[in-house]
Amino acid sequence: MGSQPHVLVIPFPAQGHVAPLMKFSHFIVDHGIKVTFVSPEFIHERLKTTLPTMSPIRLVSFPDGLEPGDDRNDTIKLINSFLEIMPGHFKNLIEKINESDDECISCVITDGMVVPALEVAEKMGIKMAIFWPAGPATLAIILSIPKLIQDGIIDTRGNN
Repeated sequence: MGSQPHVLVIPFPAQGHVAPLMKFSHFIVDHGIKVTFVSPEFIHERLKTTLPTMSPIRLVSFPDGLEPGDDRNDTIKLINSFLEIMPGHFKNLIEKINESDDECISCVITDGMVVPALEVAEKMGIKMAIFWPAGPATLAIILSIPKLIQDGIIDTRGNN
């Protein structure tokens, strides 16, 4: 592995997730860490227009999995497609970077909602970190759901 750590950052493709991870990416780049920011094409195109041309953050995209005529404003369809096709593209990207770069991927940093990326990193033996862009109360509620179901307070559909 090269002397400079290299992390892949992958946000959940929804409003309120991309900007905080990009801000975090700028922070860690300032501390000497190489960052590759991975997103589906529809987000990648937006990022290219907002990121300075000489940015030290490398932007990489993968297909969003939708057909050319599909509605990219259909959030549910986009997210389901992202979660379905992302693992294969993510694994290929890591392999490609590790074959060609001096700095192999040393860590995957992802939004807590991008579980498939964590699964890929774990299978490949790469360190992982979760960045939670929402408030702590939201995280506490999400982490409490299994216990609420177990205790019979709610069922698997969230009904009481």
